[in-house]
Amino acid sequence: MKYKLIIFDFDGTLADTFPWFLNTLDHVAEKYNLIKIDKNQEEELRELDAKSFMKHLKIPMYKLPQITKFMRNLMTEQIEQIKLFAGAEKLLRDLKAKGYKIAIVSTNSQENIRKVMGEELVKLIDHFTSGVSMFGKESKLKKALKLSGVSKEKAIYIGDEIRDVQASQNIGLSVGTVAWGYNAADALAALNPTVMFNTMEEILEKV
Repeated sequence: MKYKLIIFDFDGTLADTFPWFLNTLDHVAEKYNLIKIDKNQEEELRELDAKSFMKHLKIPMYKLPQITKFMRNLMTEQIEQIKLFAGAEKLLRDLKAKGYKIAIVSTNSQENIRKVMGEELVKLIDHFTSGVSMFGKESKLKKALKLSGVSKEKAIYIGDEIRDVQASQNIGLSVGTVAWGYNAADALAALNPTVMFNTMEEILEKV
């Protein structure tokens, strides 16, 4: 066993929220007077980090907490639209059966995460750190490590965004990236993550 603790991001890693995110952005743009996304630019946008994405939409930093809260609440109202990726449930069960500790560090709310996962799967999670600010993952990853009692050398954070990689690397934590999330695989590969996963099955094989 290379790692003892597997920390997961939620949106785009375990749960398929990107389609909902794109469909919701027009509503958010109207409410907060932002630039609307051209759906033909989807692949181009997946190459951008979070700050560049915000710049593209002309989102001022002071509005970010308000917009994030609005989107979390909107997802709560529309939670039935959000599903786990195929294979995510089996992955979590297999990891737990093999003795791994599992944590989730996410900008989403714990309420939303619990509703999508269901209480049976939630019981497999040792620690939740949710409602994280857009650029506050470093401190929350440190918190997850402290709560677990596992050293960072024996832990890995698995996410789907450039900011996940950067936050992990900034604190010296191994980071795995998935090919099916918000940021494109080539954009993630350019940051030299510890490991890349093309399928859910590969996560179990490589950790």
